[in-house]
Amino acid sequence: MKEYREIPNKWLLLPAVLLILHLIYRLADYAKMMFYFPLDFNNDVSSYMAQLHFLKECGFHQLCQYWYNGFITFKFSPPGWYFLNYPLYLLFNDVKIATYISIVAMLVIGLLLFYKLGKIGELSKTKRIAFFALFFGSAIGIGGFLRLGRVNELLSWVLFIILFFMLYHYRNKKIDKKFYITILVYAAIILAYHSTAVLASLTWLGFLLTRKGKSDILKTLAAGALSLVLAGFWLVPFAINIFKESTIPHLKQGEWAWSLHRADLYTNIAMIIIPLVAIIFFYYYYKSKDKSRTELLFFILTIIFSLLFFIRATPLLPVFNQIFPDPIINFIMFNAIFLLLKIDINTISKTSQTLLKYGITIIAIASITINAVHTPLFAEPNEIQKEFTEYLPYLSQRFIMVGTYPEGPFPKAFYSYAATQNKNSISGWYPEEKPQEYIQRLDGVYKAFNENNCEKFRNELDYFNTTEVLARKEFCPRLESCGLKKGIEMENSCLYSTT
Repeated sequence: MKEYREIPNKWLLLPAVLLILHLIYRLADYAKMMFYFPLDFNNDVSSYMAQLHFLKECGFHQLCQYWYNGFITFKFSPPGWYFLNYPLYLLFNDVKIATYISIVAMLVIGLLLFYKLGKIGELSKTKRIAFFALFFGSAIGIGGFLRLGRVNELLSWVLFIILFFMLYHYRNKKIDKKFYITILVYAAIILAYHSTAVLASLTWLGFLLTRKGKSDILKTLAAGALSLVLAGFWLVPFAINIFKESTIPHLKQGEWAWSLHRADLYTNIAMIIIPLVAIIFFYYYYKSKDKSRTELLFFILTIIFSLLFFIRATPLLPVFNQIFPDPIINFIMFNAIFLLLKIDINTISKTSQTLLKYGITIIAIASITINAVHTPLFAEPNEIQKEFTEYLPYLSQRFIMVGTYPEGPFPKAFYSYAATQNKNSISGWYPEEKPQEYIQRLDGVYKAFNENNCEKFRNELDYFNTTEVLARKEFCPRLESCGLKKGIEMENSCLYSTT
């Protein structure tokens, strides 16, 4: 019998170094966020920074006036990252600095967790670092966690490292007292990012399938239930009100997996390659473990889900049809990387070994290349965007932006920035916090303006109790023709009001 032999560390050194160096480079560029609030299209972090400000100004589960004519904070937005980052905000009194430091801290903690807990998975030190590099330093990781700034999801995956390795450790062991740490971890994942929590449940259920005794089954179920109880202060109101007070059920973001739009090209490629690779890696991992029943049960739900995602069937599944492709890709990729690092290369042919040896480096280089081509660096505000920020001192009521993008600031990002300056708008950047009826009617304001339907536009402004309108210069005459009064006009833009 051949000796069990995992992927040699030397195969991973170059790709790990390349990915980590690129990650450091992107972090250095992203440090500009400490000085400039992002107002471009390619970011989600503006929304999260605004909501961090709401936690300070409005509190938790309180009425907040800055978005959507008023909404209840964190009723449908998971509060975990905001709670965790709140001390940093108080310390620096600047959402930009607090958010950037938080991102760096989470990545560093992620590296330390891989390094510490990777030992549980019997990974060498090199493989632990490579795991971090392949996951957080990938094109998907940098594009989502860093460039878009999805801090909630980033936190959830850092926490998932703990959950995964603990469940993996106990997959063939009896449950003891240390296992119950998973209760706190899974509760924290729920509060950090509910989409990751749903995906993590596949790993949890896979672990449940490995339980042999009645006692361990009950303990596992009890631990999962206790996690829900601990997160219940947020989860219960979320679940009770989601269908009548949130637009979430109508979004069906899982159907983005069916999009063939050119802008989704790289995501579509990832949706083909990553689940397919995960299935292939599991096959060789399973062979490496002598077709162990425990290994099969632990990963089987993840692999079945990977297959369903590969054939684009996940949008047909309840709950999962609300999860857009990126978190699913991250979940499958996390498992795929682990399976790769645990494969006994004696189970694959010499030709496949050669392909794998060079393929890991090629994938790392391709990932960096995709970032260079597809993922823009941090965008400092341009002159028109800066000009729009000069209106903030003059906004005293409730405002809306029309006809500003693409030359001007991305409206949702500007609504977020204005909110951090305690300015009120009828829109915002987390539509999940309002009912579908509100969001649909809000769309009618923009539609009326774009169709030059002045009567409907004015009526909708009255309905939303909106008196101030910002627009790019070429749209200013239209505002005047609709009977609005000129307030301030600058070189590239204007501010009009209904009174």
